[in-house]
Amino acid sequence: MGFDWDINFPTTAEIAALHGEALRSWVDTGTEAVAEIVGKPAERVRSRLTRTAGVKNLGAADDEDLRECLRVLRTWLSDPASYTPPAPKPKIQRPESIGQLPVPRTLKQAHTETTCGLCADPVKPGDLVGRMRDPKDKQFVPMGWLCAHCLYERREKPRRRDVVLRIFHHLFASSAAGLNAHECAVLRTWLTETEAPAASTAWRNDPLDTTVVRLETSVTEVKGTTWIAVPTAHTIITALLDAPGSSEAETALLRAVAQHLDEWQTNPQGIEARRYGTGVRYRAEVLKTTSRPTVLSERGGPFDLHHTPPPTAEPGDTADSTA
Repeated sequence: MGFDWDINFPTTAEIAALHGEALRSWVDTGTEAVAEIVGKPAERVRSRLTRTAGVKNLGAADDEDLRECLRVLRTWLSDPASYTPPAPKPKIQRPESIGQLPVPRTLKQAHTETTCGLCADPVKPGDLVGRMRDPKDKQFVPMGWLCAHCLYERREKPRRRDVVLRIFHHLFASSAAGLNAHECAVLRTWLTETEAPAASTAWRNDPLDTTVVRLETSVTEVKGTTWIAVPTAHTIITALLDAPGSSEAETALLRAVAQHLDEWQTNPQGIEARRYGTGVRYRAEVLKTTSRPTVLSERGGPFDLHHTPPPTAEPGDTADSTA
């Protein structure tokens, strides 16, 4: 009797909601089902699964890796003819200098439709995806499967959303956001291409003229890092909400960042400082328990987006550092 995968095996949406032992149980079930369908020993299927999913050791795999295993298994169950050796890993030319990111831990082709674990853009079957190595600093949370842009180009050819995400995760983990010259150029243009941000209440209450000059200096001098402190970053996010011409995705992300920055300041859930302190653990708990979930709270964090650590003392608006 064949395995009724269409009824029993988790859908793509259900896979995204599974955790821990439930994931491992379905990996075992799916492996046995594929072995029955293709007529191969379960251990051979498991070996091909780990290579195809880019997972070295299933026993040590985290939830994100196990979810990818389930996506691969679902593809094989849906189309047994797709049970083939994994495609050769592509050789990617990484950007150099200030836009370069570390070499990913693993690369592969996506097996099903999904979304990037950082920017949330859609990923189609066949698209390049990968995972970065686990961060050495344990205050950071490992990122999930990232799209090709977030793996290689988000610092060399940053989009507006890349800059906003960078500001968010830096302020999640520390007291300042660090941008390279490419990111400073994007932010400067966004702040100055129309008069709306400068006319906003946020800008009038906390003028950003000096910040714009610092961004221009970073671009001219091709600086590796220019630091922006929390209050200024908060003003930037709020002022950009008044900028016309932002895409729907940009506006939604700005609103989400503004919401979470406000919640970190006001603590609407009443998170106990005695238990969580006032730093990263506190911010993570506020994000996790928000009454208004966003794409940011769904992904959690903070993520290590690869930057020079900020100065020990909290910098003012004029603080600056070059990586």
